[in-house]
Formats: sequence, structure tokens, C-alpha cells
Amino acid sequence: MLRTFALVLLALLVGAVSAAAKGGPSGKEVQAAVQRGADWLRKRHAQGFETDRKHSVPELVALTLNHAGVSRKDKVFQAALEAILGCELEHTYRVATLAMTLSRLNPYVYRAKLAHCAQWLVDTQLPGGDWGYPGNVRGRTQATRALKVKPPVTEEEAKGGPKAPVIQIQRRTDPAKFEGEHGDFSNTQFALLGLRACLDARIVIPKETWEAALRYMVDQQLKDGSWGYPHAGERDEGGYASATSAGLAGCAICLKYLKKSVRSHAAVKKALAWLKKNWTPSENAGIEDSTFILPSYWQCYQLYAVERAGRILGFKKLGKRDWYKEGARWLLDSQRTDGSWRDQGVDTTARRPPYMDTADTCFAILFLTLATPPLTG
Repeated sequence: MLRTFALVLLALLVGAVSAAAKGGPSGKEVQAAVQRGADWLRKRHAQGFETDRKHSVPELVALTLNHAGVSRKDKVFQAALEAILGCELEHTYRVATLAMTLSRLNPYVYRAKLAHCAQWLVDTQLPGGDWGYPGNVRGRTQATRALKVKPPVTEEEAKGGPKAPVIQIQRRTDPAKFEGEHGDFSNTQFALLGLRACLDARIVIPKETWEAALRYMVDQQLKDGSWGYPHAGERDEGGYASATSAGLAGCAICLKYLKKSVRSHAAVKKALAWLKKNWTPSENAGIEDSTFILPSYWQCYQLYAVERAGRILGFKKLGKRDWYKEGARWLLDSQRTDGSWRDQGVDTTARRPPYMDTADTCFAILFLTLATPPLTG
């Protein structure tokens, strides 16, 4: 059954990519690049995964390999899945990506774990509506046990999942407990992606969570419609493409689940206008103006951010530019000979953490496979 699933997934992937890439690189070219990238990831992590850091990557690798059509029987995929299911929930990036991965695999098989992820993310939202690196805020809520969620254990049992009772998450920590703490824009946008993924298992997020996050997003938007990287309570003085795409997607998610109009919202309209004017696939437009610029231009990441915004809001073009065709062409042209991708533009060799090569390659594959599901009801 797993082999059949993998073959069906691969066929769907090729079809989707071929349709999306019409006029750009061919479906075969894209699929070949995805396969080479997935092979590189499998070799890179053939010896397993570290799981004790905020930037450990088993969740991201598992999500990417699945989108790339790698069999669930693959040893590296199995190692990644074992690692992520055995980890304590501690870090926003990883909890959110875990939720995205498990929802992708089967939201009802992993319903209990998704409920725990949802509870953790709700409980660790900071008073300003943002999320950050929890540090000593670990959100150990034991949500699975407290909510008495009985997860189905097989694919067959999970078929009845859509009839499962709704799980209503309620915040169990007082936001005042975190008074004075500030998060950042990147953790916040991933938290929203993770919460959105939990909804696939009939898990309901408190309205207050979406409202607070939307206020944070809107408050941090710059006058020109862009977003930068708000950090530690300080506003970034310059906006750029990856952050603007993240803000656009984050606002859309909150508005959708608050049952408000997405496209007519002022923040969304201003962000789209900025991207139409400034976006280009070959660079993270505007990042040189950022107050908090890191030693990287985050090109692969910005393409994945644009993919998320495009898929979530359902737009295929930014002005006259087809973001998928142009982005896919740039990625295929910049893929390294070993199958991986690496951010370009600055010399970061001496300071580059090992996880970043894995992350860049994952972001490239997630873009090429159109990994983000459109918004649903």
C-alpha cells in the first residue's frame, strides 16, 4: 500500500509541476531537479539526525522528502519520522513544521500529536500576538492526555477521521506570564502555518489567537506595504521580499479563520502592491535595507515564502511576472552539481551553520513541488 501511495504521489507531483511550469522549465526538468535534491538530502542525513537544537531539521527534511515523492519506507524518511515523533515539543519552528508534516502524512493518524502541537503553539503565543524562541518557555501542557484524544493507529482506521469530534483548543497559560518577552517575525509566520495545519484534523484554534496574531502582523507592516524582520520588540527599518511574503501569508491565514475578507484587507492589498513592484526571483528584494540583516540573502527561503503566499492567496502572477515559472527557472539554473542548493550573494562560508545547506535545499524543493495547500474552509 505504501509503494502504491508513493507512486500515486509521484504521478500527482509530476502532473502538478508540469501544469505549473508551462512556458517555463519542463515538468521533466523540474522533477529531475527535485529528485537530485532529494537524493542529496538522503545522503546528507544517512547517518541520522540531531534533535536537541532549535534549528535541528528532521521535521523539515521529512516534510520535503514526502513532497518530493520519496517512499515512506525509505530509511532516511523513517529515521526522520522516528526522530520527530520522539522529540519533546520545545521550539516554535520545529513544532510548527512538525504539525505541517504530520498533517501532510495523515491528520487523523496523527491527530493526538497535532492536538498537542496546537495546544503548545496556542500556549506559547506572547502578549504581543507573536511567537519567538521559547527559551525557558517550553509549553509543556501534556495536551494529548488532557484532551483525551484517542488517535487511530492505522490508515484504515483513519478513514473515519472526518467524522471525528471537533477538538476545541483553549489557552491554558496566562499571557501575562510572558510579559516583557518579544518574539520575531519568522517564528510567528511559522507558528501560523503550523496552526493552520492542525485544522486538518478538526482541531479548532481560539479566535483570540488569530486576532492577536493579525494585530501583530498589521502593526509591524511598514508604510510602503512591506515587512522587515521585527525582533526583540524593535521594528525593522526596511522591508524585503521574504518577510513581505511571510506577512502576506500570515495575514491571509488569520483573516480566513476569522471569517473576514482576505483580498480586500488593507494590509494584504498594500503587501501585494509592494511585491508586484519589487519582486524578482534572483534576489531577496530590499534585504539590504534591513536593520537586522543576517549574513545571508535568503534567496531559496524567499522563493519558498513567495510560494506560500501565492498558494495561500491563489495568485499566479505578481504583476506580469509568473512567480512559479521564473522562480523554477532560477532554481534549476542555480542547483549545485551535487544536487543541493545554497544561498548566494555573500560569502558566508566561515560562519554558515551546517543546517543551512539542508534548509536551502528543502526550501527549493518545497517551492518546486508547490508544497503549500491553498486555503480551505
